Amino acid sequence: MAELSYILKKESTYSDCQESLKQTSFDNENNQYLCQSSMTVYDFDCIVKKLYPQKQPSSYDALMVDEGKKIVYCIEFKNQIPSQINNANIKKKLIHGKEVLEAICRHTNVQKKDYQFIYCVVHKPTKTRYNNPITDRETKFELKSYKGSYFDNIVTNDIHFFKNEFKKKFKDEECT
Repeated sequence: MAELSYILKKESTYSDCQESLKQTSFDNENNQYLCQSSMTVYDFDCIVKKLYPQKQPSSYDALMVDEGKKIVYCIEFKNQIPSQINNANIKKKLIHGKEVLEAICRHTNVQKKDYQFIYCVVHKPTKTRYNNPITDRETKFELKSYKGSYFDNIVTNDIHFFKNEFKKKFKDEECT
């Protein structure tokens, strides 16, 4: 049984798709980074381009693999406020990205049942006067039905929430 992070680091198809979290959060249209962390992650868009050079399926931006806890974070960065984000596009990235990741696991003997998969959509904060802690925790972008069937958990929140969670889970790194 292979470990996912080992396969992604050592397999020649994926080995040069490691990048900083900062780079994977880059928004080409606005020439802006959502996260400044130098932590090394897997550039999932790069992996998908290598696997499907002619026509790429939709995919999320980054994979963070915590082998100790057996958690795979599938991260999509959106430099937009939630009301501007296309729900269909986010769903397509979730579905197609998960299919690609499952194919990688199947072809490399990685037991996906050994991992917990968390889909994270990180967006710009809304500029409201009051934050609502209840609605801030809700799953946005019509993704609730994918929790349990496609992913073990789905987190849709702004970059500030992501930074705070990042600090808790990866104590030696910051997403500032």
